Amino acid sequence: MNIVDAVEPRRCNQTVELETTPGERSQSASPSADLEGQIQGAKDASISKRQLYVLVIALSITNLAIALDGSVIGPAIPALTSEFQAFSHIGWYSSAYLLALLSCQLICARLGRYFEPKLFYMLSVVIFEIGSILSAASPNSAVFILGRAVSGVGAAGITSVGFVIIGNLIPMRERPRMMAFFTSLQSIGFLSGPSLSGVLTDSWLTWRFNFWINLPIGAVSLIMVYFVVKRNPSPNHNLPLLTKLRRSDPVSAALLAMGLALLFLALEWGGSTLGFSSPQTWGSLLGAGLLLIGFGVSLVLKKDKAVIPLRILKQRTVAVCCIFSVLYGVANVTHITLLPTYLQTVHDVTPTMSGVYQLTLTSANIVSIMIAGFAMTAWGHYLPFLWGGPLVYLTGSVLFQRLQPDSTAAQYIGYQAIIGAGFGLAIQSSIIAIQNVSPPEDMPIACVTEILCGQLGRAVGISIAQSIFVSGLNQRVRDIVPPDQADSFTKDGLETMVADMKTLDKPVQARFRGALNDAITTALILPVATTAAASVITWFAERRSIHVSKKTKPADRELQSGTNVIAASGNTMDEQTAHPMATEPRRAGKAQADVADVANAPETQG
Repeated sequence: MNIVDAVEPRRCNQTVELETTPGERSQSASPSADLEGQIQGAKDASISKRQLYVLVIALSITNLAIALDGSVIGPAIPALTSEFQAFSHIGWYSSAYLLALLSCQLICARLGRYFEPKLFYMLSVVIFEIGSILSAASPNSAVFILGRAVSGVGAAGITSVGFVIIGNLIPMRERPRMMAFFTSLQSIGFLSGPSLSGVLTDSWLTWRFNFWINLPIGAVSLIMVYFVVKRNPSPNHNLPLLTKLRRSDPVSAALLAMGLALLFLALEWGGSTLGFSSPQTWGSLLGAGLLLIGFGVSLVLKKDKAVIPLRILKQRTVAVCCIFSVLYGVANVTHITLLPTYLQTVHDVTPTMSGVYQLTLTSANIVSIMIAGFAMTAWGHYLPFLWGGPLVYLTGSVLFQRLQPDSTAAQYIGYQAIIGAGFGLAIQSSIIAIQNVSPPEDMPIACVTEILCGQLGRAVGISIAQSIFVSGLNQRVRDIVPPDQADSFTKDGLETMVADMKTLDKPVQARFRGALNDAITTALILPVATTAAASVITWFAERRSIHVSKKTKPADRELQSGTNVIAASGNTMDEQTAHPMATEPRRAGKAQADVADVANAPETQG
């Protein structure tokens, strides 16, 4: 609506005209025509409510498989290190998957703008399945690590395309409830993975079935996506392949991947083999620092054309939530990974029972996620959960770090409930906050960036925690037995170490269990520090409601609905075209004031 349309003829006898040139008229008409065309195209590519439910199930079970794949390693680590006789590779069993995932996630998000989402998603599922086959059939440690990395590449494509598409299709008011469902299902996979892995590892199926189980899940998801999702090519799908790759900023992605690889290599060398004083460790740390600095410089130089546009990172709430996700990822993966090791080595619990004990963590997490999701939907505010969750998590982390060899089951079960509640209350509020403050065209990459930060925290956290644990255990074992015998206790893996420990005298066994407990609790200082930092950083997030104001005009609601439809379809459109006034609020406010002044002006006689 322009100023002329806003003026009531009865209130003003003067003729008000806005002079425009033909070029300006064509430009002013183009955005609305383009908007209507893209909205119509998006509606043509939309799906029915029943198909949407099927799609939600298809994407959810794939995310469930990804979550399981990222959490089944913990209880299987003693068996893996013993079967492959590669105790020094313990850090890579988890890090390889997470490193590949977070290295490829950003470039997959960029490539998703130029390729058809349906085919991109299905290809990612196939890659994920190939990695699962390699891991399940691996004859040695190297092939197993390779399979984990391939699965990480596939998981990067799945999360970059599927998770954000569903987020765009759901209205903001209903998004917390649906996000609660997604997050709960992912948490079920991530937190029940150790339980499932413990049962499988302890049975005749062995740890390998942890990865064979991904094949039927992926197959079902592929079939459902193939028959439900309509083909909806991106507006940029006709661009040359080299142009698509160049616009995806592969240089920045390569710098990030190489920097993280060197960082993880340095952590493994420093924690388990060479020590942090070796030249190789320091050289890897230096190389990692230079490459990660190069990644940051690349983002600054390319600005909005970078793999992560600077305008997204400059948004305060997005920056806060990304830092929060890194800190929470470090804390969560440390507890998930070290808890089974603590139970199986210090308390001599079987893998099956260690998984059963972790059901408390899973249950508390799911319940708190559902409570937070429905409360945010009804109340419209996410900040109380973003503030309160880390405080609860910090309390549980402090208690968990104080575990001893003689701690009772009531203690380590109760502490899990506190940790699970603290994690569940806050984990989905960060993604809701980002979706609430981001414009439609920036929301996909902003969401992927937040997910990437969480994965980065998990990848770095597991490497640091395992390095602290391994180096601390090696040192403490040398204090118990002569150095020439210490290596024989650790090189064959934790499962073998516990078996050998049982052949020793009772006082020596107690010293070994104390060494294991001290090494684990030393590593558990890490989540205490990160949850404390998360408790502080969340207070810098913006205070906004997810509910659309009742004062919003119907035309604005319609325009907002239109831009949401476009975002859901995967089409791209600049913000000025989608909502010219939204990009210049000051001009919008001035124009509205001018309209009010003209409309309320006193009548004049001509």
